[in-house]
Amino acid sequence: MKFVTLVLLALAQLGAAAVSTQAQAQAQESWTVTLTRKQAGELQELKGKPSNTGFALSPDGAWGTRWGASSAKAAGDEALANCRAFLKKGRRDCILYAVNGQVVARPVEPTRKVSAVYTPVNGKTAPSVFGRAPVNFSGNAPAAMADTKAMRADPAHASRLKRDPGLEQALMQRSFMNMEKRGFAIWFEKGRGEQHMVGNSGRLQLNFGRWIATPDGLVCMFDGAWASTGKKVGTRCLLIDTIKNGIVRFAWLNAEYGKPSFRKGQIIAGDARRGAVR
Repeated sequence: MKFVTLVLLALAQLGAAAVSTQAQAQAQESWTVTLTRKQAGELQELKGKPSNTGFALSPDGAWGTRWGASSAKAAGDEALANCRAFLKKGRRDCILYAVNGQVVARPVEPTRKVSAVYTPVNGKTAPSVFGRAPVNFSGNAPAAMADTKAMRADPAHASRLKRDPGLEQALMQRSFMNMEKRGFAIWFEKGRGEQHMVGNSGRLQLNFGRWIATPDGLVCMFDGAWASTGKKVGTRCLLIDTIKNGIVRFAWLNAEYGKPSFRKGQIIAGDARRGAVR
């Protein structure tokens, strides 16, 4: 009886392995890479754009482009993200097809059906694709507001702000977002930052030359300018009151002179500036 039980257990394990292998095969398929007429037309048009350029496409017809990028790798990464922004759940994932006019895709590429799609800058779907960062923090709202008031009176006060390396590290290489479908995503990295938004005229982007986070929860971004026009916007500050496992209680302080109007935000564990899939 013991021998029979062991045999049955082994057969069950083999069956489970076979099902798992079959599921993996279904999840990932081979695709003989071919371009639709529209994709081929977009690729041809891209040849007249300034380098660096990238072109990505999906077997189901989506595509994404990027030109004028800082590097060939950035062009490829951003083209892939732009393609993924047009996918829907159940469609096959995008692949990078060409960089700077050179085909980098193989004749046959693996692809898979995606289970979730993130479209910039959707704060509702971002957690399901990237997850939230397990960050916790407690600030000091009155002290942060006092620093903001001091900077309004004397812009040189910004140079006297104390830095909080812990809070800065918690924000670094992550996306600070609100939780709305049509919201914003602020990306922090060493020496610079970006804020991405969606307006009535489409995607909008602000670039910042530097930023700082203080022990009181004041986060200020300096030397801001619109990416599309170069028009200066100066300094933007927000107050982070608390962070509890990635959920943020925050307020914008740019136009706040009285009691701050607190909102609910989140720290996303990934780059929410562009499209992504899971």
